Amino acid sequence: MNKSSYKLSPMQEGMLFDHLQSEQPGVDIEQMICSLNEALNVLTFTQAWQRVLERHPILRTSFAWQGLDEPMQTVHEQIQIPLKQQDWRQLSKSDREDKLQAYLRADRQQGFDLTKPPLMRLALLQLEEANYKLVWTFHHILLDGRSLQIL
Repeated sequence: MNKSSYKLSPMQEGMLFDHLQSEQPGVDIEQMICSLNEALNVLTFTQAWQRVLERHPILRTSFAWQGLDEPMQTVHEQIQIPLKQQDWRQLSKSDREDKLQAYLRADRQQGFDLTKPPLMRLALLQLEEANYKLVWTFHHILLDGRSLQIL
């Protein structure tokens, strides 16, 4: 398996420092929630996200610092997209909202091990036959506001 290693950008170094100094999980964790109001072919959806991972090396990146003179980021050749699916169609609207808020809190607290890629995960929550919520969780060390827009 081919891997390429690079120095961290100054912003990444700062985020790594914040991550290592934090005594609570969830620091620098980003969550995007998208409403998908359509029938969804989950296999095709998953394959599309896999292509995004293949196209953008930063999404296949892990970080190392222990025993090194300076922190490094390593781009891995192949990573599988982690996608969790949940069916919430039987829940009431208020129960769905409560469950979503609980999921977001727990997901953020789960954090990431920066040494193990990918530093992102997806959750596809089915609310109705043609209504989904996508929760995309990633560590901010991967993407800033500008690069997120490109992605």
